[in-house]
Amino acid sequence: MSEAPWWLESGPETCQFCLRTFHYEAGYHCIYCDRPICPACVAARFDTRDTLCPECHEEEKCHEQDTGHEEER
Repeated sequence: MSEAPWWLESGPETCQFCLRTFHYEAGYHCIYCDRPICPACVAARFDTRDTLCPECHEEEKCHEQDTGHEEER
């Protein structure tokens, strides 16, 4: 059996949301707050391919529910 690819192994970065370790090159950054996000925690808007952290994603959902429609931040 071969070893797992480097990007699937634990890395030096720690996700601020789930505390998993990951490789910086395999992670994402939130478009609003610019915090690093591991691949497991990233929330994506598929229509624009934007990546959001869990906190900003939750804020965006709450804002959309309050206004009753989608609106850019």
